[in-house]
Amino acid sequence: MNNVDIMQNILDKIDRESFAPPKPLWLKIFDFLRDAIVKGEIEPGEKLNEVLIASKLGISRSPVREAMRVLESENFIETIPHRGPHVKPLTVREIEEIYVVLKFLQVPAVQLAVMNMNDERKNELVSIIKELEEKSGTKDIEHLQSVSRRFHTFIINASENDLLIRINESLLIQQERVRLWGVSTEPSDIAAIYKEHLLISKALLKKDSRKAEQLMAEHVEKARLRFLKAVSKRG
Repeated sequence: MNNVDIMQNILDKIDRESFAPPKPLWLKIFDFLRDAIVKGEIEPGEKLNEVLIASKLGISRSPVREAMRVLESENFIETIPHRGPHVKPLTVREIEEIYVVLKFLQVPAVQLAVMNMNDERKNELVSIIKELEEKSGTKDIEHLQSVSRRFHTFIINASENDLLIRINESLLIQQERVRLWGVSTEPSDIAAIYKEHLLISKALLKKDSRKAEQLMAEHVEKARLRFLKAVSKRG
């Protein structure tokens, strides 16, 4: 065995995870705070107290400040003069921008998903349809959010368009924040969302591209209007 083969055998035994650099402290804080904001645990307008966070964690304020800086650069918080960092509410304009991009992503993704439909994807789609039909009469918000993520992720992945998938992944956090912050709890809205997902899924299963695209465009627009209505009710 030559030197190259010996080295190859040694390297094959390496646990790459053990060589991965530890996550910086500021990044751990950033991830924690961002998740709390996205989930609504820290509500829009609420102050983020650097001193309190550092004290609770038993660390200096430097990594907390760095986490805050990145949160602000990603539009999750804003620094108000003489008041410090606060969770930034989503503006109507930002909501509109997100839904414009979602429409540009989801509608062509449906067309590509129809083109790329195979037996494995058909089976998954049948499973999604079954789940939608079984739960369509419920008022379970958590299940609706779960099946909605599954439904939209299926379509994006079935597009097999790497660029489209990457763009969607970059929007996932803001999409999740939009869904959780502006979710409507009205039974009529919940029923409507289940029905919209179901109709699109059945059009996909039939490989009716035109119908599926039309339904998806209508679904995104209705979602936008529902969100704006829910936000307006929150004041």
